[in-house]
Amino acid sequence: MQKVSYSLLALPLLLLASLAQAQTAGTITLTANKTSATGSLTPVLTWSTTPVATSCTASGAWSGTKFASGTETLPAITANKTYTLTCTWGNGTANLSWTAPTKNSDGSSLTDLAGYKVVFGTSSTALTQSKSVTDPKATSVSIGSLAQGTWYFAIRSVNSKQVESGNSNVATRTITGVSAAKNVSITITPASDPIPTVPYYSISTHVYDITFANNGRVLGVEVGTVALGVKCNTKYPVPTGYYPLPSNTVTLFKTPRSRTLVTRCGPK
Repeated sequence: MQKVSYSLLALPLLLLASLAQAQTAGTITLTANKTSATGSLTPVLTWSTTPVATSCTASGAWSGTKFASGTETLPAITANKTYTLTCTWGNGTANLSWTAPTKNSDGSSLTDLAGYKVVFGTSSTALTQSKSVTDPKATSVSIGSLAQGTWYFAIRSVNSKQVESGNSNVATRTITGVSAAKNVSITITPASDPIPTVPYYSISTHVYDITFANNGRVLGVEVGTVALGVKCNTKYPVPTGYYPLPSNTVTLFKTPRSRTLVTRCGPK
């Protein structure tokens, strides 16, 4: 069968705003099994994306590439942490429009137009994908699920014998990804000893100063010694198992950074 070609000049793509990326950022849901605890917590994070994201990356208190949805148990924490999940939606939609041909390439009237065929790809010389348009009155079509990158498009007219014209001019547009991020924070309250109901006394000779971190008192560096059996102040634990001493009971070998000096204490 002899191929009938249509005039390429009669079938241009409209380039002004003919292609547009329709993709917008989706929604990320990120939750933790608990968002507050005392002492420590083993976080279990659960997340999902709508629509399904192209890629997700963790940052903050966790890291690495993540699936678009999932559940992960993380190492136990003893301080406040924030977990961030950033996801990207990379697929876009190209909206093509054209002017319909009215004549064959030999100048005769076109009377048996049956539809169109859009050819496209990631190279102008390799338009390997296609989509058929079976309505001869159509002058536009949308091509969806386009990954990030530059895409090339052309269109052919098709007659009733399924003979195709040559390609129209080629239009291009770059599809870029859009991103969104979601955070979940976990607050850890430092654990403290219950006030003992019986007197506590020094059960170690090592004396430490204290410092502050993560909104609480923590054990500092060793600054002196104390005799065993010195009565401790049980109303001021710093941290678990350590209590303040009267300063006049301590022999210093290093200048402390705080007025409070502690040692390990327990009942007799």
